[in-house]
Amino acid sequence: MAKHGHEIKTPDDALAELKYGNNRFLDKQTVNSDFHAQIQATKDGQHPHSFILGCVDSRVPPEIIFDQKIGNIFVSRVAGNIEDDHILGSMEFATKLKGTKLIVVLGHTHCGAVSGAMANVELEHLTQLTNQIKPAINKHETYPLPHYMTDETARKNVRMTIKRILEKSQTLRHQSEKGEIKIVGAYYDIATGEVIFI
Repeated sequence: MAKHGHEIKTPDDALAELKYGNNRFLDKQTVNSDFHAQIQATKDGQHPHSFILGCVDSRVPPEIIFDQKIGNIFVSRVAGNIEDDHILGSMEFATKLKGTKLIVVLGHTHCGAVSGAMANVELEHLTQLTNQIKPAINKHETYPLPHYMTDETARKNVRMTIKRILEKSQTLRHQSEKGEIKIVGAYYDIATGEVIFI
């Protein structure tokens, strides 16, 4: 049974709910589609149990793939699911002020931002974004890179984003060390709808 954000007490509870939610989505057994009722239920406040940092890719909507209600998850989306100061501030707000228990960095297969970084695409503001992904590229591969390398790089980029979150935010690092929150990586397969936690 799906849980409301305020019913989730621990990071593990939140992680279990996201896993159950993706299973409901895969099994075509979603339970969180009465959005009008959810608007009424959340009009006076919110208690999101998780914060999802995902990619802007239109095929990866966190609320849907995790079968979550309005008010259950904070969502921040940016190409390549990378952090910046605005996102870190949003995560600190979520965990310290709203009681969010879990942060998920959600990558996905066939990521265009990762492909762009691997192809050295340069474009006004895009270049600084792809430059942040480039350290995830395996420097020992020969060019042109084989297709599977995009997904391997995207998974490594998720792990690197988590590392940078913990390095850049003392607030989040301390909460994580005390077990108040968990920060985990996940990877969505756009061909199957399955989320694998990594």
